[in-house]
Amino acid sequence: MKPRALLLLLLLALPALALRAQDPLVEALRKYQSGDLQGARDMVDKAVGSEQHAGNAEAWLLRGFVYKDLYKATTGTAEGDAARDTALASLYRTLGIDKDSTYRDNAVQAYEFLSRSCYNEAAKALADGQDTRAVMVFDTYRESMLLLSPKADLRARETEFTNALGTLYTRRFNEDRTRTEWFEKATDTYRGVLRIDPENYGANYNLATLFYNMGVSRIRALQAEADIITMQQVQEVAREYFQLALPFMLKAHDMNPGRSETILGLEGIYYSLQDEMNSEKFRQLYETLPPQEDR
Repeated sequence: MKPRALLLLLLLALPALALRAQDPLVEALRKYQSGDLQGARDMVDKAVGSEQHAGNAEAWLLRGFVYKDLYKATTGTAEGDAARDTALASLYRTLGIDKDSTYRDNAVQAYEFLSRSCYNEAAKALADGQDTRAVMVFDTYRESMLLLSPKADLRARETEFTNALGTLYTRRFNEDRTRTEWFEKATDTYRGVLRIDPENYGANYNLATLFYNMGVSRIRALQAEADIITMQQVQEVAREYFQLALPFMLKAHDMNPGRSETILGLEGIYYSLQDEMNSEKFRQLYETLPPQEDR
C-alpha cells in the first residue's frame, strides 16, 4: 500500500482522535505524513505502549509502516534488520487484533514485502560470502512466512538457499583442504538439502564430489617418507571416503544418466576403490557420449 493511501485510511479512521492534539497516535501520523520517520517512530511507540492504543489495530498498522520505511532507509545494516523485525511484529499484531479485517490486505501486503526482502538479502549475503548473515536473515524469512501461513510450502526456497550455502562452504574447503571445518559444514548442509528433497541432483552430486575429494586429499597429503603402517592407515581412511561418495554419485547418475560429470565421477571413484571392471565400464560409457552431452 502506498504511504498516501495509508495516511488517508488512517485519517478517516481517527476523526475523534484528531481533536486531541497531544494524542501520540495523531502526532505519529502527522510526523509520518511530513516524512519525519524518527519522530513518527518515537510517537507511535508511545502510542502502542499506552493503555488507550495498545489494542488499536490502526496504531499497530501505522507502526508497521513506520518501521518498514525505517528498514528501507537502512537496508543491509543491523539497524535495518532490527527495524524490519519490529515492522513484521507490528503488522502481525495488527492482523491479530483487526477483528473486522479492515486493515488485513494492507498489513499482509507489507508483511509479505518484508518477508521477501529477507530472502533476497540472504541470497545477496551468500553472494558476498557472508554466510553467518545469510543464515540469520534466511531464518527470519522462514519464521515470518510460517507465522503468517503455517502450511506454506517453503521447500523450493529451502533447497535453493541451502544448496547455495553448501556451495560457499565447498569453495572454502577447496581453497584449503586442511580446513576440514568447511568440509564438515558443506557435507552437513547438503545432507540437509537431501532431508528436504532426496531427489535433489545438485546435493547428491556435490556430496559425492566432496567425499571423493577428501579421500584424494588424504592420499596426496602422505609424505614420501611415511612408514608403511601410516600409509596403510591413510589409504584405509581414504577408501572410506570413496565408499561414502559412491551411493551419492550413483544416485546423481541415475537421475540424469547423460551427464558426463557423473560418469567421470563414477569412473574415478571405482578406480580409487580398485574396482577396475566398473571403472572401465564408465570410462567406455564416457567415450560413447556425443560432444557436449551434458544436459
